[in-house]
Amino acid sequence: MSTAASVQIRTAGSAGFHLNRRGRFLLVGFPVLVVAVLAAAAAVFFGVNGMAPAAASEERPARAVQSVTVGYGDTLWDIAGRAEPDAARNETILRIGELNSLDGADLQPGQVLFVPTSG
Repeated sequence: MSTAASVQIRTAGSAGFHLNRRGRFLLVGFPVLVVAVLAAAAAVFFGVNGMAPAAASEERPARAVQSVTVGYGDTLWDIAGRAEPDAARNETILRIGELNSLDGADLQPGQVLFVPTSG
């Protein structure tokens, strides 16, 4: 009868699977951490996009624009001076770049640009 006494009976709860600290973190903590980071990123994304139109409209009122055809030898400096002679040319050049999505200062004769108008 000594053999029957030495046999251990395993129940459903003691299947030999025990989580250590790292296992508990990977099973519970890591998914919670990922969800928290995604929620924070979504809050920042939607918060910034929700405020952007209001911030842009307060900083710069809408101004009228006109189209100008680039002539041979024209530069952004020249065009900015003709478009808004009383304004700072560097600011006008930046505005022309924004209106036309320009990457640089290279212009081609015959190119049509939108420029802000003074007034």
